[in-house]
Amino acid sequence: MEQKDTYTLQELFDYLPITLVELSKKSDINEVTLARIRDGKRTRRDTVNKLMIALSQVYGRNLSIANVIGINIMINKRLEKKAISA
Repeated sequence: MEQKDTYTLQELFDYLPITLVELSKKSDINEVTLARIRDGKRTRRDTVNKLMIALSQVYGRNLSIANVIGINIMINKRLEKKAISA
């Protein structure tokens, strides 16, 4: 995969040089959860962070939510309420 400023989550999964099983082990994320993330389902930020670390290792480049688009991150309503009331 070519080096660029931003990537889509879909292309990272499409060009994945390892199996989903191997990515699951590397990221410590269940295969079903990985498939759900790939398919656009909401996921927690800590899970996304683990995935970005694993994908960074696989692709040998720095990947994060800042340069990967198409990730559906679950919003923590409880933390938002605390921030508003503070």
